[in-house]
Amino acid sequence: MLLFLANNTSKFVSRDGFINDTTMRSFTSNEQTIKFLQDPQYPKVSIQYQIYKNFPAGKITFTDHIPSNAYKFEEKLDLFTWILTNDTSTLNGYKVQKATCEFGGRSWIAWFAPALPYSDGPYKFNGLPGLIVKIHDIRNHYVFEFLNIEKLDPEVMIDMKATDYIVTTKQGFFKAQDYFREDIINRAKEAGMDNNSQQVAAKNMALRNNPIELIRK
Repeated sequence: MLLFLANNTSKFVSRDGFINDTTMRSFTSNEQTIKFLQDPQYPKVSIQYQIYKNFPAGKITFTDHIPSNAYKFEEKLDLFTWILTNDTSTLNGYKVQKATCEFGGRSWIAWFAPALPYSDGPYKFNGLPGLIVKIHDIRNHYVFEFLNIEKLDPEVMIDMKATDYIVTTKQGFFKAQDYFREDIINRAKEAGMDNNSQQVAAKNMALRNNPIELIRK
């Protein structure tokens, strides 16, 4: 995953998704795009969601894809009520301080670096006096950990891909996602998959049973 930081906004996106998007934006014809998508070496993007903070101001904008539609919804930026502790440590050469919060039905432990003056972090997490360089839920089902930081040259524009999004609410998005999960066999049939492939698709979908947000309010 990549976290692009600007003065007042940020974008959290998968590395492969960023590479694909950047590559396809350089094309000047549909033929180039089709050839790229049909290339066996085409990077398959397993995490398709993208998260924008303070974009628009005071909001978190979440985009994702549920075949065959793109969805978008907004939440308030100040989602988190942090409890700062006196615990400190060192991660990747930075002095860090511990903070905790409750979010999405999970208890989270975060370590932020005051020396990195960005009130931001991975996924939707933000609001601490320094960049969150590690955060995990207490059961370690989800762990985000900082690897490195660099100033980009040339700079990268933080923008949102021009797509016909279905604009919805958070609850509306997850309702559509749940419906797709429950209807996976019919969707696989519509895509022309044989019976074995349909069962494989259903099995793979069933494995995705531990979402990062257990409570979707």
